Amino acid sequence: MSKRLSSYRIAVALGALAMGSPALANPPPTLTPRTATGFSTIEQRWVYAPPDEGEFSFPLTPGAGAPREVLIQEPEMCAGSATVRVNYSKSRDVVNVDLDIHGLPYRMSYTRPVDISTPYDQFPVSVQNGKWQLWFVESPFRIQTTFYYDSHTLQLIGSEVDVPNPPVDAIPVLVPTLQMVSSPIWEGRPDGEAHVRLTWDYHQLIDKDGNAGVQVAFLPFNLLYPDQYGTYYTHPLPLSKTMSWDDVLSSIWEGYGFDVATSLEPDPKPAYLESRDNPMIGWAGGYPQYLPAGIAGDPINGTVSIRETCQTHIAQAFPSSYFTLGATGGLVVIPQGP
Repeated sequence: MSKRLSSYRIAVALGALAMGSPALANPPPTLTPRTATGFSTIEQRWVYAPPDEGEFSFPLTPGAGAPREVLIQEPEMCAGSATVRVNYSKSRDVVNVDLDIHGLPYRMSYTRPVDISTPYDQFPVSVQNGKWQLWFVESPFRIQTTFYYDSHTLQLIGSEVDVPNPPVDAIPVLVPTLQMVSSPIWEGRPDGEAHVRLTWDYHQLIDKDGNAGVQVAFLPFNLLYPDQYGTYYTHPLPLSKTMSWDDVLSSIWEGYGFDVATSLEPDPKPAYLESRDNPMIGWAGGYPQYLPAGIAGDPINGTVSIRETCQTHIAQAFPSSYFTLGATGGLVVIPQGP
C-alpha cells in the first residue's frame, strides 16, 4: 500500500469518527422496502402496468440489439414506424400483443460476411426471403444462472440447463442471464405494412416450439480471458421454467423492464434454432424504458444519440481487455479482439 493511499484511508477513518459518532450512538431504524407493484403512493395511481389486468403500449425502433447481432436498418424502416400494444387479463388467462408496423422489409435476404457460430451455438450465415418472429425478453439479467468451467483449462463447459451433472471439480460461476420466448413466425405485406396479433396464455408463456424459451448470457468462453465476451444460448428450457405474465409484471415494477424484439428468420427454421432467435434484429423496444423515434442506442457504452445514418450493419463486439490472467497467474498482454 502506498503512503498516499494509507494517509488517505487514515484521514477518511478519522473524519468518520469525528463526524459520525453521534449518529453511531443512535443508529436509525432498519428500513424495510415495500414490495414493488408499479403503484405510486405519491400520485395514487398505477404508473406502470397494473396487476392482473391492463394495457400499455410503446414504440419500437430499428437498429437496436446486442453486440455482434445484425442490426437491420433499412431505409423504409427509418422512414416508417412501429408500435406494440399489450393487453392482458389474468381472469381470462390471456396476453395479446398487437404489432402495427409501417415500413417492414418484405421477405428480406441478408448474408453475414463471416460465420459467428461458436462451439456452443450455431448461427445462420445467410437468410433468404426471411420472415419474422417476435420475442418476449423478460427480466433482462435479473436471473442468475450457474455456468461451469473446466478446472484445468478454464474453458466453459456449459450452463446448469445444459450440464445437469457437471464434473465434480468444475468451477461454478453465477452469471446474469435473460429469458426469452418466441412467437410463431409471421410476415407483413409486400407494401411494408404489418398488423399482427400474437397471443399467449397469462399463466404460461410458452414458445412456438412448446418450450419455456431459452436463457441467454454474455460471458467469457475461457476464464483466462475474462474480458473476451461471447453470446451463449442454453438449450430449450423445460416447462418447469416457464414464465408467467406475473413474472413480466414483477420485472417491470422492479426496474428491470420488459423488452420485445423482432428477428429475421429462415422459414422453415433449422433444428439448431429451436426456441431461439437468429441474431438478425429488426424492430425492438422496451417498457417502461424505450427509445423515441429518431434516437439510436449504443449497446457497448450504453449511450443514446440522434440517429444520423440508416444502414443495416453488424453491431461491434464487446472490446477485449489489454491485460488478462495467464495460466500461471501473471499478467499477459493480448491484442484487442474483434
